[in-house]
Amino acid sequence: MSETAVFIELVKNIGFPAVVFAIWYIYHKSQVKTFEEIIRNNFAVLKDLLETNRQHTGILSRMENKIDANLWCPFIRKESMGKKQGVEYEQ
Repeated sequence: MSETAVFIELVKNIGFPAVVFAIWYIYHKSQVKTFEEIIRNNFAVLKDLLETNRQHTGILSRMENKIDANLWCPFIRKESMGKKQGVEYEQ
């Protein structure tokens, strides 16, 4: 039996409450479809955000390594390399 035939039989046997139930059921079904679509869209967005977060983590990790090794400033790099080798530079 299709849903329409079931609703017609309910209306014949029960009356107005069956009409209210049928309206609620149709509304509920449409809302469930809407929420499923929203969840699918949110999942796709979150997957993209996760990938972006991984890229940012990699970039920040490389920056942290460069900061720890002082690779961008030649004066500090020279000073830190000298201290590691046991040589002190005079200023």
